[in-house]
Amino acid sequence: MQKDLGLLLLRVGFGLMMALGHGLGKLLMLASGIIKFPDVLFIPKEVGLVLAVLAEFFAALAVTVGFKTRLSAIPVILTMIVAGFVVHWNDAFFAMNAGDGGSKEMAVVYLIGFTAIALLGPGKYSVDHQKKKK
Repeated sequence: MQKDLGLLLLRVGFGLMMALGHGLGKLLMLASGIIKFPDVLFIPKEVGLVLAVLAEFFAALAVTVGFKTRLSAIPVILTMIVAGFVVHWNDAFFAMNAGDGGSKEMAVVYLIGFTAIALLGPGKYSVDHQKKKK
């Protein structure tokens, strides 16, 4: 039971923090049509923003409720790899050393959290578990 509560806390904590703290803002930016997003890996900014919204908002919400949890964590993991090691390549690792610039820290923290979720699975308190019971 403690393991399942831990997995629930991990999923809901990381999922909601990602979806509400990062994905929602990008979704609203996309909806507004005013796109301030970098071109990354030769992907046009509009396409990159759509991919980020799909990962950071929709996939993160799927992880939150435990729906296709391991599969849903993959887009977030890939997005955090790109954020941490491409977008923030020249930035400081830790936010405390970043001054007025960005850092890799948050992307790496989310990468660790969502990778742990992908490896551990959804746990008992999830849509995946409920569907498996039927």
